[in-house]
Amino acid sequence: MTSDPTVRRSDSVTVVVPTFRRERDAADQAERFAGMAMVARVLVVDQGSTLAAYEPFIELRRREPKIELIDQPNLGGSGGYARGMLESLSSPEHAVYLSDDDAQISEESLALMLAHQGQADRPTIVGTAMYAADDPELQISGPEAVRGADFMWGPAGDASPNYTGWWGTLLPPGTVAELGLPAPYFLKWDDAEYGLRATRAGYDTVVPPGANVWHPTWNAFATQMSWTARILHRNRLATAAACGAGRGVIRSSLLHQGKHILAGHHLTATLWAAGIDQFLTGPGTWLGRDLTHARADGQRVVEEWNEDHLEAATDLAATHAGPLPAARATVRALANLVGPARPPRIVCELPADEVTWRTTLGADAVIVTGPDGSRAGTLIADGPTARRLLATTLRQHWALARRWWQLRRSYHRALPKVTTRAAWERMIAAAEEAERPAKDD
Repeated sequence: MTSDPTVRRSDSVTVVVPTFRRERDAADQAERFAGMAMVARVLVVDQGSTLAAYEPFIELRRREPKIELIDQPNLGGSGGYARGMLESLSSPEHAVYLSDDDAQISEESLALMLAHQGQADRPTIVGTAMYAADDPELQISGPEAVRGADFMWGPAGDASPNYTGWWGTLLPPGTVAELGLPAPYFLKWDDAEYGLRATRAGYDTVVPPGANVWHPTWNAFATQMSWTARILHRNRLATAAACGAGRGVIRSSLLHQGKHILAGHHLTATLWAAGIDQFLTGPGTWLGRDLTHARADGQRVVEEWNEDHLEAATDLAATHAGPLPAARATVRALANLVGPARPPRIVCELPADEVTWRTTLGADAVIVTGPDGSRAGTLIADGPTARRLLATTLRQHWALARRWWQLRRSYHRALPKVTTRAAWERMIAAAEEAERPAKDD
């Protein structure tokens, strides 16, 4: 249901910067924001409990009264932003700028965003384009949207943005009080879900030309082959269900899992499967309950996988310096799927930023290299593992399809209950209470 929210304007900004054990980045970021004329408060949410003893930050706080330090357990990006947004409620007249600790924005860009927001005739969330910090002319992302058909995010194109990444997002005054706080996802999809929530409530979302941040680059391989992949896919499904998406998201999930399995991305497929399993248990088992151990849960999947599958990977030597031709790759991938386990014969070597399902298709193994040429990871495709994963994903997606309407109702009802101020205060208090015995010892 859409509403007609009141347009509120402000010339002052409260900045929220979550951080986790990146003291120098956090201190530098806080100093940059404190030096901006329109910034009234800089809320640094330290979830690693290290900044209070970091001498440059101590000295910075002595000089800059705008900077406030908030210490809490590690509740992920959603927990860090939620705490900062909670604290921002004491300055309801301010716009709220949500920022990564390593996403640099100029004072001119922030002023432009504030001016654009102030001139809008509807409540407007203003986002930023992202450029590469090590290649300032390279745009990583611009205006984005979540597609309703399959609930994937991507360039907005001709469509209107319906969310902005919280590496740099300016909320108009009163937004937090009206819309509530992020979904307790730990990380991934919290910004998208909030943007979709705002869109339904009648807010506009824009990324005006000139509103830019510069951010260190990353690659999809690092995300898909780490513990974050489990959370990413679980949260995508949860957001889609809560927003009433159709079964297109299930078809998309099945298609991508099939690609992961055929192309030898078996750890990714395993992490996605773990995410699907948790989603299928329903919101009552995890939503808002796993913030203190979500990272450890995913890391356990990665460690168990590596112990079981990568013992012989260190002995591999590349036989191909790039991907196989499409026809040969497809034939070999299908043959591997039905064949027995065997030592790798086709071993490709690829830079991490070139790893996709297509570039690894048909290889028995892939050596993934980092920017300096060192080994960043290894993919190994073998028939028995692929068949087991395929059987799992077919079973899971049948369960998703069969139960989708019930899951939609469950997540639609649950999400508003865990995004309130009271719910987040309880989650934060519970995490602090659980951590207190360890600190006391």
